[in-house]
Amino acid sequence: MNIASYLRTNITPPVFSLMTVGVAVNLGMGQLVALLKIPLYLDSLGTVVVAALCGIVPAIITGIISNLLASAVFSPVMMFFIPVMIIIAILAGIFTKKGFFLHWWKAILGGILVGICAALVSAPISAYLFGGITLAGTDFLVLYFRATGQELMQAVLYQGLASDPVDKGITFLLAFAILSKMPRNLLMRFPGYHHLRPKNKI
Repeated sequence: MNIASYLRTNITPPVFSLMTVGVAVNLGMGQLVALLKIPLYLDSLGTVVVAALCGIVPAIITGIISNLLASAVFSPVMMFFIPVMIIIAILAGIFTKKGFFLHWWKAILGGILVGICAALVSAPISAYLFGGITLAGTDFLVLYFRATGQELMQAVLYQGLASDPVDKGITFLLAFAILSKMPRNLLMRFPGYHHLRPKNKI
């Protein structure tokens, strides 16, 4: 099956609609956090929800479009972090199938694990392309670690390991809350429903 056939078969109207909402959520949450200078991101919430309900490929598309739009409208650096969003989408889809969204504590654990992976992927991008400064709320952590005598790469990595697991833990918990409150008849319209059904209550 080629890409065009896959998209025609799997990107159904409900999936496409949710992807659109996911992009809007990513942009809205990301920009709100950036304006408030909170040392988090929360710009992958829509991607995680799409991954849980629709699968990895729709989530990757949602993440890529989100970062491209964020780069065009808010901050040009966002396009360089597309690989991070892809990793988040892939892991969120895998963890959904492993039952990480059946319990709130599993959702947080999954988010922490994704956060660690995201930090490892984003650190070299931030360090070598932007000198560790991306005009995000987490920049002060980079400056703090630099002030303690850490090399640039170490400072950026420590910043990521300090903020990303918290950020993704919160993101996955928010996704769990959204998924647990969605009506059953709405959940059943998406292919990921059977991975979320058993005990989806906080």
